[in-house]
Amino acid sequence: MDEKSFLEFLRKRRSIRLFKENTIDESQINEILEAINLAPSSGGLQTFEIYQIENKETKEKLVSAAKDQTFVAQAPLLLVFCANPSRSVERFGDRSQLFSVQDATIAAAYAQLTLHAMGLSTVWIGAFDEKQVSEILDIPKGQRPVAILPIGYENEKPKEKTTRGAKDLLHIIN
Repeated sequence: MDEKSFLEFLRKRRSIRLFKENTIDESQINEILEAINLAPSSGGLQTFEIYQIENKETKEKLVSAAKDQTFVAQAPLLLVFCANPSRSVERFGDRSQLFSVQDATIAAAYAQLTLHAMGLSTVWIGAFDEKQVSEILDIPKGQRPVAILPIGYENEKPKEKTTRGAKDLLHIIN
C-alpha cells in the first residue's frame, strides 16, 4: 500500500454506533488479535490485557457502566482494553502506570485500524465508570480499563468527519 492509499484508508474510517446482528467468527477475532500482538509497546512488554465479551447479559450490564450508551449491548462483540502496569513496574517503576495506559491505547488503535481493513466497524468508548467495568468483568486488582471497542458490521451511514485541521494540531517551538 502506498502513502496515498494509506491516507485514503484513514480518511474512510469512521466511528459506528449501529451494528448488524451478524456475529464475528473466531478466525476474524484471531486476525484482530494478531494485529494487536504486532502493536508497539513499552520495552516490548505488552503491558495490557484484553477482555472479550459476547454474552448479552454482560453487555447489558456494561451499558450502565458506559453512561447508558446502548449500542454497547447491540454490538456482537466487545473488546475491553486494560492497562496492566504490573507487567513493567520492575523495569520502569512509577512510569509503568503511564506506559501501560499508552500500551493499551496503542493496542486498541491497532485493533480499530485492523477492523476497518477487515470491513468491520467500531467506535472508541472512553466514557465509562472504571470501577463498574472492573467489577462487572471481574478484572484483577491493579488493572485499569482504558477503552471499550464495540465491534460489528456497520448498520448506519457514517457522518462526515470534521477535524481541527492538520495545521492546527502542530505547534512549532524554536
